[in-house]
Amino acid sequence: METPGWLNRANIKQSLDARQLLASGIHPLEQVMQVTSLFETGDVFEILTPFPPFPMIEKMQDAGFESFSEQKDLVFYTYFRKP
Repeated sequence: METPGWLNRANIKQSLDARQLLASGIHPLEQVMQVTSLFETGDVFEILTPFPPFPMIEKMQDAGFESFSEQKDLVFYTYFRKP
């Protein structure tokens, strides 16, 4: 999948490496929803996970965010943008 035009790394407002949280059994969805609720148009959130976070992607899209995921080695980088 091609990187979307809206994914400008300069617009990443916050990043979360959730791999340790997930390994501990903690799901970061509520944290991500809380943080991104304060985002302004064009702001991007980046989350790193060991697998594609499909439930989170669906929830964020339902909340009106655009999303994009890509895999680099064994890490999934997922981005959410407030349009």
